[in-house]
Amino acid sequence: MKAFVRCVLLMIALLTLSTGEVRGVITATSPLQLFVRDATQIVQVRVAKFAPESNGMVFDVEQDLKGKMEQRTMPVVWKLEPDSKWEGIRTLPRVLKSFGPDQQAILFINDAGGFWHNKGNTRKFPVAFGYTNGSWFCLESTKLDDGKLLWRLAQGEPYLRTTFKGSTVELNKVLVDHLAGKGKLPNPVKADPGFGPEYQPKPPPLDDAAIKAAVDHFASDDLALAKWLK
Repeated sequence: MKAFVRCVLLMIALLTLSTGEVRGVITATSPLQLFVRDATQIVQVRVAKFAPESNGMVFDVEQDLKGKMEQRTMPVVWKLEPDSKWEGIRTLPRVLKSFGPDQQAILFINDAGGFWHNKGNTRKFPVAFGYTNGSWFCLESTKLDDGKLLWRLAQGEPYLRTTFKGSTVELNKVLVDHLAGKGKLPNPVKADPGFGPEYQPKPPPLDDAAIKAAVDHFASDDLALAKWLK
């Protein structure tokens, strides 16, 4: 019963997050410095639960890069509108192909509800730009009765690939080094609009018995063993 009530509350909250608040995608060249400057928190998250059939997933915060996130679990919901007049909303199905269980992402969060591009038209609650392996997206939030934030995957940002288009791991290192005063942020790069590679699940780790069996099988052929382990 509690789970059902929770589901109803989440859906009501989703409906309150009007897509009418979403603006067009950012098409202007946007240096990474702007995201770092305007973010009150920058965090790395991991997809703890991915339920596309229910239009939802859950991020767990696993690393604070700038500031400190008080809410360590971030429920995220979305509503697909393939006929929307907004380009960013129409790209959501492709953005979702970038996600899956354990996928990591970097989030640039602004508690005041705005970044440089929407000064004077800020949201009531925090907003965020996210990045995962070449795919940029935007999140908006609303506050639930218990005081926690519910996030909505608002739209994809296909033109922000000029900001950065490497891997999530590479972006993490760039940010960690810069925020520690050990490196500069990269300048914008040339890139066609779009998104990064689709999510690929990690192969299950080999157990000890499987490794031993393989070693025994290839024991007489060192070259074949080296290729298999690679």
